[in-house]
Amino acid sequence: MTGQTWPLAAWGGWFAAVAVAAAAYALSAWRRRWAPWRWAVFASGCVFTLLAAWGLNNPLASMTGYTVALMALGQVVSPLLLLGFPLSARTAWHQGRNRVWAAWLLDPWVTFAVFVLLTLGANLPGVFNTALADALFSAPIGLLVMLAGLMAWAQLLDGSRAITRRWVAGIYGWALGLPMMVIAAVWVWSGHVLYTPYLDVLCIWNLSPLDDQHYAGLVMLVAGLPLQLRSAWLLIMPGGEGQDES
Repeated sequence: MTGQTWPLAAWGGWFAAVAVAAAAYALSAWRRRWAPWRWAVFASGCVFTLLAAWGLNNPLASMTGYTVALMALGQVVSPLLLLGFPLSARTAWHQGRNRVWAAWLLDPWVTFAVFVLLTLGANLPGVFNTALADALFSAPIGLLVMLAGLMAWAQLLDGSRAITRRWVAGIYGWALGLPMMVIAAVWVWSGHVLYTPYLDVLCIWNLSPLDDQHYAGLVMLVAGLPLQLRSAWLLIMPGGEGQDES
């Protein structure tokens, strides 16, 4: 196993960010008497964030482990954090002073551009190789992936969704996740190692670099299924705003 791991300052930044987010959420949830299950969902998102950070701190240890961490931030942590907020709170993001940031972060076209460009940029061989040159690159990449995941999932959940018609949101979500699924398929079926930093690295599970890449592709395929399933639900199950929530 080779590569650098994060210094203490990087770990401190992640723990501080999660602690601040959890404290701000707890204050709002306590004041507005949100349901206990939402507390639990948001808390689980915070825990998964720190677990994913552990998988990012040494990206050369395993391509599969690195992919698990990134997919957890984008496709597991993101919906959990968003579901921690009730429908009324997510709807308020489009109103009042929130419109200043919602005009960008909750705009479907901005979201599409950010998510697709980051998916391609973080996984194309040239850029990916550069990112792996130093473990410190994995920290900002992880944050960007989580932000892109939050923006993407916000377009698929009632209240935060800017697309009014559910079937349109379903098609949008399917198109949003398509590049990720294509990249995953390439990783699974490729007959050679695509990322040179892994050519001379033995995975922590004693997998060959090619097998490690294949498993990483499988991880990405599985991680992309919830987004695809949610998109399909919106597409085939027409209904009013908030029908999916209690």
